[in-house]
Amino acid sequence: MNQENKDDFFVKSQILSNISSVRKLLETDIFSDQSLRLFREPVFVSIVLKLNDLLQKYNQLDQRITFTNDVSSGDVTDLINKIRNAICHLDSPENLLDKKSRVKFVFCMVTGKGSLGTINDNVVANSDYEDDIAFFYGEYRIYLRRHLYKVLTEAIKIAHELYPREIYI
Repeated sequence: MNQENKDDFFVKSQILSNISSVRKLLETDIFSDQSLRLFREPVFVSIVLKLNDLLQKYNQLDQRITFTNDVSSGDVTDLINKIRNAICHLDSPENLLDKKSRVKFVFCMVTGKGSLGTINDNVVANSDYEDDIAFFYGEYRIYLRRHLYKVLTEAIKIAHELYPREIYI
């Protein structure tokens, strides 16, 4: 896919739909509201699946989102893709926090600065920021504000560039 495909009905509608859905899900403030705890994982899964689809389309349109802040390897597009794979394949090694001890992490969350524990005297699943929420699938950590909100903001900017006549982005 290249820039010429950006106006394909399905590509354009999926990009705009994904942005709209992710924005609405993030606006619920579900990850801070204790009464909605039960719904956190399905909302997170939906956000990651939609962002992965969006980021893969942007990559194919030569509009890859590439920031690397607080990403252990690759860029944020790679990170979201790895977490998507862990979500969709629960038996995947992507869910292993520690391959030697076979410890699995599937949707673990740390609010603020802290960690979820230790393995062999090593701190694991560490969140470095008091003002953020970290999610873990296996060894992969993604932050709510520093990654998910930032990806959405950048995705909206790209959508405005790709579709300047769209008023509902």
